[in-house]
Parts: sequence; C-alpha cells; structure tokens
Amino acid sequence: MNASLPPASLSQIWRAARSLHAAGAHDDALDAFAQVLSAQPDDPEALDLAARTLAGRDRPGEAPALTTALAQADAYFALGAWLFQRGCVAAAGRAYRCVLSIRPNDVSAYSNLSVVLMQQAQPDEAEALLQRALEIDPAHVGALLHQGLLMWRLGRLAQSEAAYRAALAHRPDNVFAWNNLGLLLKDMNRLPESEEACRRALALNDNLAEVHNNLGNALWQLGRVDESIDAYRRSLALRPDYTAARANLALPLLCLGDYAAGWPLYEARHEVSIGAEGVERLPVPYPQWQGESLAGKSVLIWPEQGLGDSLQFCRYVPMLKALGASQVSVACAPTQQRLFETLAGADTVIPLNGQGRIERHDYWCLMMSLPLRFATTVATIPARVPYLHAQAADVDRFRQRLPAGAPKVGLVWAGNPRADQAGSYAMDQRRSLDAQAFVPLLKTPGVTFVSLQLGETTRPQIAALPAALRPFDPMDDVRDFADTAAIVANLDLVITVDTSTAHLVGALGKPVWVLSRYAACWRWFREREDSPWYPTARVFRQTQPDGWDDALRRVERALEEWVAARAA
Repeated sequence: MNASLPPASLSQIWRAARSLHAAGAHDDALDAFAQVLSAQPDDPEALDLAARTLAGRDRPGEAPALTTALAQADAYFALGAWLFQRGCVAAAGRAYRCVLSIRPNDVSAYSNLSVVLMQQAQPDEAEALLQRALEIDPAHVGALLHQGLLMWRLGRLAQSEAAYRAALAHRPDNVFAWNNLGLLLKDMNRLPESEEACRRALALNDNLAEVHNNLGNALWQLGRVDESIDAYRRSLALRPDYTAARANLALPLLCLGDYAAGWPLYEARHEVSIGAEGVERLPVPYPQWQGESLAGKSVLIWPEQGLGDSLQFCRYVPMLKALGASQVSVACAPTQQRLFETLAGADTVIPLNGQGRIERHDYWCLMMSLPLRFATTVATIPARVPYLHAQAADVDRFRQRLPAGAPKVGLVWAGNPRADQAGSYAMDQRRSLDAQAFVPLLKTPGVTFVSLQLGETTRPQIAALPAALRPFDPMDDVRDFADTAAIVANLDLVITVDTSTAHLVGALGKPVWVLSRYAACWRWFREREDSPWYPTARVFRQTQPDGWDDALRRVERALEEWVAARAA
C-alpha cells in the first residue's frame, strides 16, 4: 500500500470510484481508480471496474457488459495501455497478465508486458516473454522493436540490431524502427549509418522532434558542427520544451565559442524531463545558487559527469571565495580529495565515499554551472595556472623513483572504457589508441618516456611493446590524483589522449599535448591548436574520423623539434 494513501483515505477513494462508475462519470471514475490501483495494483475488483469504466468512456451511450472473453481481454488490454501512460506501471502489468490469462497467445500483450518488466528492472522475464511472443508471431513488429530495445539496454548490441532490421524487413516504413536503429548505430560507432537511418526516419515523418535530435547527435559526433546545430534547432522548433535537444544544442555552440548562448542551454542537462541521460540535482532542502550574493553565505559545489570535468571547472572555486562566501565546500571523488585540498578558496573538501554526512549550506551549485554563473566568455575564461598543485613530499618521493638524465615525457594512450555503457564506450573507442600506436614516438632519441596509463585493459598493453621501447611505469605506486600530480611535477611534458590526465596536467600548469579525436569534445573548440582553458596545452587533431596516423606524425615531428630545442 502506498504510504501516501492511509487506509481511511483509500477507502474514501474506493467509494468515490464506485459511485462515479455507477453514475457514468467515466473520466472522474478513472482518476479515482488510478489512485486505487497505484496503491493496490493487484486488486481484481479495481482492475475489473476500471476496465469497464474505460470501455464505457470509449463507447459513450453504450453499457459494455464485457460478458464475452474477447470483450474482457480487449478491455484489459486497453486498460493496460492507459495505466502505463498514467505511470501506474505495476497495475498496467497486472492488466496485461489478465489479457494473457484469457488469450494466452496474445502477442501484443506479451510485447507490452515486456516493456512493463523492463521498467521494473526484470530483464530476464521480459526477454522470456518476447521470445514467447516471437515464437507465436516472428513478424510481430512491436515485439521486435521491444526486443531491440531490451537487447540494447542489456548491451547486446548485435542482437538489438538484428531485431530492428527484422522489424524493418517486415515494415520498411516503420519510422520508430529506423529511429531506434539510428540511435543504436551511433552507440556502435557506425556514425554514417546512424545518420542514414535517422534520415530514413525523417523521410517517413519530418515532424518528429526526437528524430531531428538524434540526427543532430549523429552529425555532432561526425564532426559536422554546423549541420548538428541546424538539426537541434529543427527539433526545438517542433518541440520548444524538448530539454534533451536544448542540452545537446549547447555543445556545438560551446564548441564554436558562443558561450553566451551555450551556457544557458547547457543548464537543461539537469532538468528532470531529460530522463536518465541527465545530471541529477542535489536532493537537499536548500536552494541552488543562481548568482545571489554570497557575502557571509556557505555554498556546496557538487561534481558531475567525468573526473576531467571536475579538474577543469574547480578553477572557479577561488572566484566564489572572492565573492565573500564564508564557507566554500567542494565535493569530489575520493581519488581527488588530496589534490583538491591544494585548491585556493576550498575551505572544505568532501570525498564522496559514502561515509559521514554533509552539513547544511545556504546554497549548492553543480561544478559545470559555474561558467554560467560567472557569465564566462572565451575572453574571460579564468585561465591562470597552476590552480592545483602537487604536494612536496609526494614530488620528492617520485623524483627518487623516476629515471634521471634525459627529458622525461609522460604518455597516456587510452581513456577508461565502460563496456556496460554503450554510448560512453563508443566515445572512448573514438578517443583512445592502443599502446602500439605510440611505437614510432617511443623511438624518439634523447627522451625518457614515463607511462601515466591506468586501466585494467589498457595498462597491460605496455607488456606487448618491444622491450627496448617500453616506457618506465610508476603507476603501481599511484593511489590517487595527488600521486599522479606528483609524477607530472617531475616531468617535462605529457602527451595524452583526451582524458582526465589532460585536464590534470593543464591545471598543474605543465606542458601538455592533447591528441584530440576528429569530432572533438566541445572544450577543445573546432580548429584551434591552443586552448583558452589551459595556456600550456597544444592540441593535435585527427584530420579525418578514426585516422590517427597524421596526428601522430605531427606529434612525432613536434617532439623531435622539442628535443632539439632543449638541446640547443
């Protein structure tokens, strides 16, 4: 029973629902039955009366008796769909089970019940139901679409693609199958195919905001920035309240340096309607900071998204202190605690390790909302470095471990693959290399290379390199970002793909060369080789998607010149 409905209140609602049903007040009766079924989804009488009420509403002037099994099954099926739309998921599932108790071969009921089970985090039973549905009717497009969705959520992408293509084989004009296939192909790093699938969907129906948004995502990740903006704007023209499209439009605008338009749009990332892809607001009883005076006030800064994002945007903390805040608290990953304790203006650094409690503050603010609050433009980026620092004792400890002599260059060739998150995994595959790709670089004379690579699958790649070219690897002794910072403090240069290490080195004010994928992250802009965020950074971009050879050759030449200049 729902705790928000005490028994007495529920009894009153029950009586009202019956009276309204008897009086033929269908809409009001359905509202009451929805409340009852939210509290008691398995109540057979409530389900029966709700089904009868819905049938009566949909056939005004008639008094549906539901005396035949066919009529009962149809009524329960309609009720299941109505309840699901109302968010009464458990009751919807019960309604579909009522259908199957009457019509055990009802493929649509199996298919819809599988969606209910997905919502209830019961993927195994959902998969079994879809298998049963497709045994009965292998050409049922709804079941194939739901199977594609389930396989996608389970990370079984090849099976998801097979389901969507089977649906399209039976119904090539199904716009939803084309749209979902486009989303899936994006997560499979098959971006031109993703674009084509989205365009096939739009050829069938050009008025679907979701498909224009998905096309924008494919174009954005293909590096076609201006076209992605057009797609997102078309999406918003169709649905001005579409938060996902607003958040997505922010990225290419930021990439172009249009911060005045980009930062406000980027706030859509934590609106509730954006769904699972969004950034959650803090569940605290005090307000989000919107730029109010901080004089004598306390503010909690909360991390979001990746570790690199925290490293990039923690630079705003001293600016909060300069506004007169009496207490600035910075929450962070436990691996960043010691490093962030060197951040000016941070009165308290709170590791999010699940221990202890966070005291009440006057305000809270997401880390990546700070550029908006300070009205940051490209010209006003707070780019004074270093704003993070290695601790002296750690620097000395690693100095004794690192090889002496030749200039030392740190290397990172891969990010952190997240195989359980299809979208993140696809992005990581585009930004990362195998250690073997660095072999020509490792042959550069007059340099001692030091690995800064972590990762269960990427760090062991060192062992596959020729023994004479393997970089020195001190990462067994690294506990957190403060240790990595101490190693970096002993280096002369770091060459890295676009990972948190790039932001760490930039924040420490050390020279860093960033290998950036063709469709670069917005923070590296579109064509610049420098970075307004990090004065010590130099960006080496791919000149074509998935092709690193040209960028690596430019890095090799630049490194040879760098060594020669140091020797001169």
